[in-house]
Amino acid sequence: MMREGGAGLVLVVRHPETEANAARRYVGASESPYTPLGASQAAELAALIAAWCPDRIYTSPRERACAVARAAAGGVIPLTVLDAIGEIDFGCAEQMTADEMQAAGFSLDYPGLPGLEGTTLCGESWASFEQRVSEAGERLAADAGRTAVVTHGGVVRVLMMSWLGLDAHAAFRLAVTNGVGALIGFEDGYARLLAFGPAELLCTV
Repeated sequence: MMREGGAGLVLVVRHPETEANAARRYVGASESPYTPLGASQAAELAALIAAWCPDRIYTSPRERACAVARAAAGGVIPLTVLDAIGEIDFGCAEQMTADEMQAAGFSLDYPGLPGLEGTTLCGESWASFEQRVSEAGERLAADAGRTAVVTHGGVVRVLMMSWLGLDAHAAFRLAVTNGVGALIGFEDGYARLLAFGPAELLCTV
């Protein structure tokens, strides 16, 4: 991705573990509380982001991301809730496991998930999701200084696709587990991947 303006860093991370994540349920536009592990991850992630000293923080409107961003901002760092970096909406498949979807005759327009003939397609299309997140990515990359972003696995992948010129299948070879993300540097009109992995690694760069 090429951009105008000076140098900047963007730290983008996936939210902590939720009950839906642990149960391998598709949760996008709906909410799911943290597991005990997720609650511990949330406190650690907020502290790491705050210690990284971002100039601004952006967050998905979903509480699993927003709670971390609010804690990291501490009422001091400018915080923006950005609807466009909410997770993909799984529609009629929300809160279902893959087996439950198959039993109900549902499928998703999502890379790596083959559509099943004769099924009902659920939720937001991948093309729509990719477009809104990529457009948000231009805003996130526009500022100089340090920008932190707390969001979702699908969003992290699309942002990396957009910024680094990856295709969808390449992006889905990246394991974006809870608390994992990327540090992207923007300089001379280009995006460069500086680090990928757990937040404790990213926040030391």
